[in-house]
Formats: sequence, structure tokens, C-alpha cells
Amino acid sequence: MVEENAERGVQSVFIYVREAHPGEHYPAHSSFEQKMQHARDFRERVGVTRPILVDDLAGTTHRAFGTLPNMTYMLNAAHTVLFRANWTDPVTIQFALDYHFGVQDRRRSGLRQNPFYAELHGFRWVDDNAFFDGLELAGQQSVDDFHRAREMWSRGEHLGTIWNKLLS
Repeated sequence: MVEENAERGVQSVFIYVREAHPGEHYPAHSSFEQKMQHARDFRERVGVTRPILVDDLAGTTHRAFGTLPNMTYMLNAAHTVLFRANWTDPVTIQFALDYHFGVQDRRRSGLRQNPFYAELHGFRWVDDNAFFDGLELAGQQSVDDFHRAREMWSRGEHLGTIWNKLLS
């Protein structure tokens, strides 16, 4: 997407915040050096070509942007948030890019526009096999933690409660 839209000034960075499903092979970070190595491993394993910024051990950036594991923010040159999603979904990101390019084009043609707030309930494709492959890469602890969280979720427990129990 970035390459396809580079002439319009689109840039992208990946912010590595924490191990979403820590396990014995990729545990929760205990040092910044370990976190940097995990980020390098992730870049190689997934083939990330965009710059990766690594959050501090305290998770300062992660907390500032909502604490979810796979969020997307789209900012303009003035750093105004134009789009935010609590999950990274390429189809939805392209939709948002196209929408905002249309706004820019209409503005350049002289149309007067006023900003407004909108929400979109999105749906993303889920590849369970790839997800569980990732859990297994982290280790059996990660797989077991996810299954415990799924059981708690099926009982109607809130996500915050699940995270607190898993992290304690």
C-alpha cells in the first residue's frame, strides 16, 4: 500500500510494543536488548520492510495509543488522526486512504468541506492456522494461555479481566 501510494506522501511505520502472546520461546520482555532482538526476529520472520520503531519497556507509546495489540492509526502531515482502527486490516486501511485522497482532491478542486466524525464497524479475515502457528512459535505457554483466555471469554468474562488473570 505504501509503495502504491508513495507519490501521495504515504509513509508507514510499525511500532513494536510487546509480545501479544508471550511464551517460553518469546517471553514478555525483561530487557530492552531482548525486546530489540524480538523485534528483529519478527521483522525477519514476517518480512516487514517498513521501519520498525521499538517502544520502551514501560510501554509508554503502547499506552498512549490504546494498549491493543494490532492497532492502526493514519495521521496527516499536521499529525491529526484521520483514521484509527483497533485492528490492522489492509482492506479497511485502503478504504480510509482512498476516502482521504478523495477529500484532498475535492479540496484542490475548490469544494468547501467541513470535517465530521464517523465510525465504521469493520470485519477482518481471520487465518486461524497462521494465528496458531504464531502461538506455537512463541511456545506451549502461549498456546495454553490463549486457550484459557478463550474459555474465560466464552463464560462472558471481560477482556480486561482475562488479561489481568493471565498476567498475574
